[in-house]
Amino acid sequence: MRRLFCSAAIVAQLSIAFTSVAPHQTLAATSHVHKLRSPHFIVTALEKKGIKVIDLRRKAQVYLLHVSDVAGTEAIVAIDGYSAEIIGLMVLALGPGVVATSRGSRGNHFVDLSYSFGYEVEYSVYESYTVITTEEMSITEEYTEVTYEESEEVTYTEVEETVEADLDSGTAEDAVGDELAEGNNDEVDAAAYDEVPDHAADEMGVDEATDDGADEAVADDGVDDGVDDGAGDDGMDDAGADDGGDDGMDDTGADDGGDDGMDDAGADDGGDEVIEDGGDEG
Repeated sequence: MRRLFCSAAIVAQLSIAFTSVAPHQTLAATSHVHKLRSPHFIVTALEKKGIKVIDLRRKAQVYLLHVSDVAGTEAIVAIDGYSAEIIGLMVLALGPGVVATSRGSRGNHFVDLSYSFGYEVEYSVYESYTVITTEEMSITEEYTEVTYEESEEVTYTEVEETVEADLDSGTAEDAVGDELAEGNNDEVDAAAYDEVPDHAADEMGVDEATDDGADEAVADDGVDDGVDDGAGDDGMDDAGADDGGDDGMDDTGADDGGDDGMDDAGADDGGDEVIEDGGDEG
């Protein structure tokens, strides 16, 4: 009896363990592997520019680095892992005697750590991203493979390309990485447009197949409502085409079927007119 109880307990524990693992396995199945420039490559490239990396994190394909320069200025720098390009910077603290460069005065590209531009991340948000460990940074390979879901991809406004901002400029992989980054950003943008409501898409300049707020060109409904139906009664001379409604103007010889108070160029419109059609005006 005791052995039977122990066996039942073991089976129950195994069932619980299996259930707890299943969601994790499902999550992994929905993620994808992406090939990015390695943390070691990014850190080394920045050090060559005189920029010291204090801390390094990542959100999907974008590296976020807490950095400083020789003047003591600190900033959060954003780098696309595909293109190895600096896509944004937010100044955290200026070094002694350093004056911040006015935002937008030097274009939308990297200048130095005193110039904020592009994709900016607050320090409190930066702290919530995935930490890159010292062990990961010690791997000297140029590329690394990371796993994340497509929905986590970071989208950002394209920045101006400069040699100073491109950490792999002049290398054989430069063009390939730039193309991957651009294509990836475009795909995510397209997915974002598909997910927004029609009215929001209209505001962003997207031409939807069915625009609820757009004027539709319809035929005249035969009722004089004072509103232009696109191809019907517009309240003006219809150049000979009878629109079926009283528009108050001469339809250039065509009988409009209504009393418009004017002579329809000799054609009797079937209504009483101020001036009779060819009769005695007296």
